[in-house]
Amino acid sequence: MVQAAERFRELVVGRPWRRRRRAIIAGVLVTALVLVAAGVTAIFLPALQVQQIQVEGTGYLEQEEVQAAVQPHTGGSILLLPTGRITQSVAEVPGVDTVEVERSWPDGVRVSVTEVAPIAQLTTTDGSTTVIGAEGQQLPAAAGEGASLVPLTVGGGAGDPEGAAQAMAEVLAGMPEPLRGAVQEMAASSASDVTVVLALEDGGTKEVVWGDAQDAELKAEVVQALLGQPGTVIDVSSPVAPVTR
Repeated sequence: MVQAAERFRELVVGRPWRRRRRAIIAGVLVTALVLVAAGVTAIFLPALQVQQIQVEGTGYLEQEEVQAAVQPHTGGSILLLPTGRITQSVAEVPGVDTVEVERSWPDGVRVSVTEVAPIAQLTTTDGSTTVIGAEGQQLPAAAGEGASLVPLTVGGGAGDPEGAAQAMAEVLAGMPEPLRGAVQEMAASSASDVTVVLALEDGGTKEVVWGDAQDAELKAEVVQALLGQPGTVIDVSSPVAPVTR
């Protein structure tokens, strides 16, 4: 009899809690459904569809070119804007160094870029010119307007003009800034015979037989160490056995 009474009390006491628990679960489910419905509705709101592309930071780059890289990724709601894919697409535009993509509420995307600094102008055997960037990449022609660029020349009769051009771009891009700033001109007829003319502080010049683009760091260190030595030529084509004459 006593056990039956205790069991009855347990049932009576437990039922209100179970009812409250069911009510809480039901409330959570209803809230979740409302939020999902609101989110789905917001995705299709006309006011949140991407309509504007704002580009900042361009100088020699055309804003339209950056916008064209963004456009394929903007056919929907700002809530679903694929900022990662936009960043990757814009980064492939020649001349773009860094990219930052942000949502611009309620219907826009803001793209901020920095440009690759131009450092040289390459002239090939047919007389055509190309602007070269700080990492050796080709840049739009507009990048060279008003810039002080190091002339790189592919020598006439070059057996490997493309290799010569690539080697010079790599050599210049790999130089430490103090040495790069002293480069007056550069020439090559192949990938292994790059020569550099350096402007000296006393107003004179010194020719450097650089060779190929390998061991750039060591070659730069040797050149800087030998600049004060007598002679007009420094040969670091073999940097472990440099020659001055």
